[in-house]
Amino acid sequence: MDIIISATHALTKWLGVTLPKLPSPDGKRLGTQPLTTGFAQIAWQCHLQEHGRRSGLRYHTVIAVEAYSRYAILLPFTMPPTQSELEKVLLERWGNEALQLALDSGAINDDELPLMADCFATQDCHTRWFNNNDLSINGHVADAGQWVQQTLTHEGMDYLDDNHCYGLGMHINQRYKTVGGQRAKAFRPVVRLLDDALFRFGAGLAAVTYPDTRVGDFPCPYPDQPVRNNVVQLAQYRRSSSR
Repeated sequence: MDIIISATHALTKWLGVTLPKLPSPDGKRLGTQPLTTGFAQIAWQCHLQEHGRRSGLRYHTVIAVEAYSRYAILLPFTMPPTQSELEKVLLERWGNEALQLALDSGAINDDELPLMADCFATQDCHTRWFNNNDLSINGHVADAGQWVQQTLTHEGMDYLDDNHCYGLGMHINQRYKTVGGQRAKAFRPVVRLLDDALFRFGAGLAAVTYPDTRVGDFPCPYPDQPVRNNVVQLAQYRRSSSR
C-alpha cells in the first residue's frame, strides 16, 4: 500500500524540509495536484495552523485530511518535529482512530481487535511525501482550522492538547460533508474512514456477506479494486500469532 503525504508550503517551511512536487500527468497545476485514495493507496493532505498569543509562546496544530473520507486528524505540537516523527505520529493516530471506529461500530469485537491491529501494523507500506496542496481538500482543511480557532477562543486557551484534539476531531468528523458541489450527496467522514479501514485491515473478520465480496471480507469502497489475491487472511494471522 502506498501512503501519500501531501504537505503545504507552510508545513514544509515549518519542518525545514524540501520536498518534490507531486508529478503532473499533463505538466499543469504543479503543486496543486488532486489527491486520490483507492485500492492500493491512501492520501493525506496536511497543513500547519499556528496559534497562541502574539507576545507569547506560539503553538502549532498539524491538520491532516484524508482524500476520500475527508476525515480530519488534529496533531498538536509545541515545537517542530522531524519529518519522520510527524509521519509516525500521523500514522499511529490514523491506526488508533480507525481501529476504535471499527470496535465502536460493532463491525468487530474485542477478540478480533488484536487481529485487525496486527494487520495494520504488518501492512507493507511505502510512504511518499510531496510539497502539494489539493485545492479540493483545502476547504475541508480550512474548516477544521476554523473549528480549532473557535475552540481556542471559546475556551480561552492558547493550544489544544492531544485529548482536546481527539475530541474536537471526532466532532468534526461526525458532521456531514459534501464533495463536488451542492448536488453532491452528503456523507460523514467517520463512516467513510471506517469503510476504508474495514476493507484494508479487516480481511476475514466480516460476520455477514456482501455482494461481489469474498465471504469473510468487507467490501471495497473504491472502483479500482483488482482481484484480491495479495491480502493476508485471518487464518494466516491466527497461525502467526500462535507461534
